[in-house]
Amino acid sequence: MSIITFISEDIKETGQSISISAIATAMAIEHNYKILLFSTEFIDKTLENSFWNPNNRRTGLFTRANVMDVSNGLEGLVRTFASNRASGDIIKSYTKPVLRDRLDILQAPKTVDFKEYINISNYFSQIIDVANQTYDIVLVDLSKKIPKQNKDKVLNISDLVVVNFNQNMTSINNFLRLKQNNDFYKKSNVLLLLGKYNPNSKYSNKNVARYLKEKNIPMIVPYNILLADECSEGRIVDYFLKVQRIEGYDNKDTYFIKQLRQTTESLEYKMQEKMNGLI
Repeated sequence: MSIITFISEDIKETGQSISISAIATAMAIEHNYKILLFSTEFIDKTLENSFWNPNNRRTGLFTRANVMDVSNGLEGLVRTFASNRASGDIIKSYTKPVLRDRLDILQAPKTVDFKEYINISNYFSQIIDVANQTYDIVLVDLSKKIPKQNKDKVLNISDLVVVNFNQNMTSINNFLRLKQNNDFYKKSNVLLLLGKYNPNSKYSNKNVARYLKEKNIPMIVPYNILLADECSEGRIVDYFLKVQRIEGYDNKDTYFIKQLRQTTESLEYKMQEKMNGLI
């Protein structure tokens, strides 16, 4: 059982939510993992909307019908924690299933009151810790909007921390300063990921590793226009099912799937290293 937390300290968009959505979907389809994908954002439904179009009630392939009322969402789950009634089974009751027995999503708080959101964030680390007892992998899309003390609690219980940044000097130097000023980011379980990756950029993952003096080459999630279109329509699962039928052809989707598979394999390898006490 592993907790993998994705974070970004960049002001600009790094594609973090789309990257983690793609990684979760690929791992759920290709492996027999039970995965929880947890969105912690405030007034940002990018992750959830990749799986469901709010204007379209159609469910995708492999999606099982909801058997519980999750209308109370994360706020309802937090109330169970506040009353000391939390358990792994209760967490599943508040998730929304995507792929039967493989991928569930715990959606971000529905509140538009920032103070209420901050109060809810006090429970994020507890929820993740309990969920880790039920799921094989808990993937956390960690918002930069939560208070530092709550963010640190999540990072400290995470088996792996994946830092997302972009292919430009500002983003790269931001991480360099972050690493210089915070010893946490020097740990061996902290990994790097370049989102919206363009292989034609001079800031390739190998060049970035060389510049940062990183032993491990950053993982990548390439930018893919078809994926972006499908995510905007809540059809990310359909995208993966579609491209599986065209693998083997020399096209951008084949490149995307190949590179994404390498990223998921890198995460699995690091998960095993962590479990074996090697990092």
